[in-house]
Amino acid sequence: MKLAFVFVGGGKEEWLEELSSDYLAKLKPFAQTEIIRLKPTKLGRESAEKKLAVETAELMKVLRKDDLLILCDERGEAVSSRKFSSKLVSFFERGRPRVVIVIGGAFGFADEIRKRADWTWSLSTLVFNHHIAQAVVLEQVYRAFAIWRNLPYHND
Repeated sequence: MKLAFVFVGGGKEEWLEELSSDYLAKLKPFAQTEIIRLKPTKLGRESAEKKLAVETAELMKVLRKDDLLILCDERGEAVSSRKFSSKLVSFFERGRPRVVIVIGGAFGFADEIRKRADWTWSLSTLVFNHHIAQAVVLEQVYRAFAIWRNLPYHND
């Protein structure tokens, strides 16, 4: 099993780098895992459409045609940790070479990416900054595997 996290922005924080390393180590027994960080463009809010187009092009370069793609977006489906665990396991059981979980840039995802997605996951009805969203995604993916393997981590 291969798992990739693609994060647009939100790097360079020491605590996040440490947390990311910790979760990559925890995920190692379950899947070959990598984090791909894409730099957001330096364009300002007044150039939102251009910024989204540039970030979409960069994201499309990272995606492979046979990836199973999960987008993190507040307009996606909100699920419990147990439900997420079963969804994630079912995605791996589909036999695709790689499951990719993406947190987009400040303006989200272009329609091209949305149409390409296999599932859109809402972390919350709240909107998080990139650092917090990345921490939540990494922890919930680890929790999903722990639930699947019946490890003493998740409490209902």
